[in-house]
Amino acid sequence: MIYLGAADTVVASGAAVQACDLYSAGYLAWVDNQRGNLDVAKVTRAASVSAADGRRGLIFARYGVLPQAVDRADELGVAIFGFDPQGATLDGGNLLGRELYSTGLAQ
Repeated sequence: MIYLGAADTVVASGAAVQACDLYSAGYLAWVDNQRGNLDVAKVTRAASVSAADGRRGLIFARYGVLPQAVDRADELGVAIFGFDPQGATLDGGNLLGRELYSTGLAQ
């Protein structure tokens, strides 16, 4: 998130870990570092928590993303980013993710 311009990003700790992995003034983010593809349930949860909080939802997925999860994220306004820690790469994984990757997260 810092790389994308959200300079106030904090790693969640304490009670905040129940809601998300990272947060900033404008965003809540989850890091999906599990083997396997990002699924619809994780997208729906991120959208629900973000909507209740009032910040935009971001998901960083290390592995693949199911097509249904991409479609649902587009419908719900959740940005998906794909990342590879070994290759040091980051890219947008859905429409909003690609948009925010190109424009950044600075508010």
